[in-house]
Amino acid sequence: MSLFLKRTFIYVTGLFILSLGVVLMIKSHVGVAPWDALNVALSDRVGLTVGSWVFIVGGVLIFINGLIKKRFPNLAGFIPILVIGGFVDLLNLRVLSIVETEELLIQWGLFLGGLGVLASGIAIYLRASFPSVPNDEFMLAITERTGWGINVTKTIGEAIALVLAFLWRGPIGVGTIIVVVCLGLLVGLFDKLLLKAGLPRTLIVRDRMNE
Repeated sequence: MSLFLKRTFIYVTGLFILSLGVVLMIKSHVGVAPWDALNVALSDRVGLTVGSWVFIVGGVLIFINGLIKKRFPNLAGFIPILVIGGFVDLLNLRVLSIVETEELLIQWGLFLGGLGVLASGIAIYLRASFPSVPNDEFMLAITERTGWGINVTKTIGEAIALVLAFLWRGPIGVGTIIVVVCLGLLVGLFDKLLLKAGLPRTLIVRDRMNE
């Protein structure tokens, strides 16, 4: 398999896993990740699907990230949010549309499973070194400017999104707070696990070293 196809496979797989984690947490009804809470709130208050707001909010972040990095906005960032928006709507409105439960134990199972799936999806797709999801690019932009670890900068990004979701009266619950505290740590953990498994954050560098 060529390097490009390998990276594409890892990229799309990671984005799908990420989207699955998002939908599992939405279905749990105990709280969702802050960015997703904002997207759900905008969908409820303004209209359009959650996937559509993934694309719109992500588009706004693309230009904010450009300002943080003091560079021209990375327009390639529209690629992952288009893919994720499609996956989220497919999973939320069709594939997993029947997943609804009022059993608290099952709800928390969906949430915790979704949180782990989301974190692993983020760590996986970043391996491909293709355009990042704008909110993850926001994390990386802050990391680039400050030198802080991605566990810290991810938490900062989630906290900002939490405030915005609160203002729009999004589906914030106990689970949302858990995401703010734990998602950055989990992404960092999966990042280290993938590194130990021989999958560095940039496959291009590894491939060139092996030539």
